[in-house]
Amino acid sequence: MKKLLWAIGGAIGLAGVIWFFGYRDTVLAPRFEAADFAGMDMPRALLKVVEGTVEGGAPGALVLFQRGQLAAIEATGVANKADGAPMPPDHPLRVGSISKLYTAAVIHGLIAEDRLSLDTKIADILSADVMEGLHNGRDITVRHLLTHHSGVPDYYDARHYLFGDWKNEPLTLERVLPVSKRGKPTGAAGERFEYSNMGYILLGAIAEEASGERLGALIERYVTGPLALRQTSYNVKHPVTPSIHGYGTYLRPWADTWNHWEHSGPDAGVMASAFDVAAFLAALFLEDGELAHIGEAMLAEELAGASDNQRQGLGPHILIGSDGLGLIGHSGDVFGYQTVAFAVPERDYIFVGHINCDCDALSGSLIGNIVRMEAGLSGR
Repeated sequence: MKKLLWAIGGAIGLAGVIWFFGYRDTVLAPRFEAADFAGMDMPRALLKVVEGTVEGGAPGALVLFQRGQLAAIEATGVANKADGAPMPPDHPLRVGSISKLYTAAVIHGLIAEDRLSLDTKIADILSADVMEGLHNGRDITVRHLLTHHSGVPDYYDARHYLFGDWKNEPLTLERVLPVSKRGKPTGAAGERFEYSNMGYILLGAIAEEASGERLGALIERYVTGPLALRQTSYNVKHPVTPSIHGYGTYLRPWADTWNHWEHSGPDAGVMASAFDVAAFLAALFLEDGELAHIGEAMLAEELAGASDNQRQGLGPHILIGSDGLGLIGHSGDVFGYQTVAFAVPERDYIFVGHINCDCDALSGSLIGNIVRMEAGLSGR
């Protein structure tokens, strides 16, 4: 029996390697330099970026660029490989972990109303059933969760990933908490940065316990209502149809993932159009934004991030470019979809990029290409 299990495991591993390399070889991330955009207007420059991304392997891509009240958006490629429907520029996007900014905004709103503090121990808010067996549970504060310094293990272990129901069940605290509890802590509370989706699931529960309201209603109160965002929803599987189809999971690189429901929960459950995401970032991080008090709270502390060129705020990531510019925002991915959304206050602009495939290299290249595009158009 053991030999059979080893054989099955080896076959699965070999299949994974074959899939990985086959997938990798079909994606070639473009790199543009600032000089490549000389003499272009904004729409043509954006089109160059999205066309290069699709030529690099994405089924479809879109990019929105906004400075002040002026915004331009370009989309190309397909939203559905089966029928060739074009990538729409105005549909709600599965923004994945960009949703964490919305959950963080709710937390900071509650802090401003003295319902919580950054130093609140989560054990003082959450039930005994939730806390029992939670790694570092008695030491974790709201601050630790916001900054990914809690040491709480994520809920993506191999068993859950491979055998979980990703099509019919949303990600809830009840579903993912047992997965996290069976994992190993990534460090002591406050010790170091270790990205944890589980931390934001817990923040969603904390927000609901502290307020007596559901997270969706809180997002409406603190974000979508004040900003009149009409193309933003929380925990809705298909807010519009037809909509963008995504492609790719780890063992099925080009599988259609439209019917998956990984885009759920406080860590990934927001869907929003590129215009709505840009309006949210502008309200938080650009001068005189309507939610500037929350944006300032998010940036009141910066800790070590995932790499030398990344810092972690009380919610947002801060990427430090080669020119020293700080990009404030988040990226996000769920099965088949990847999105990047950043504000650059020093240059007074925002960008949102989206591709409908599980293509890390392509979404990563979007960030660099857009920053270099802006530099080229500005003559820097």
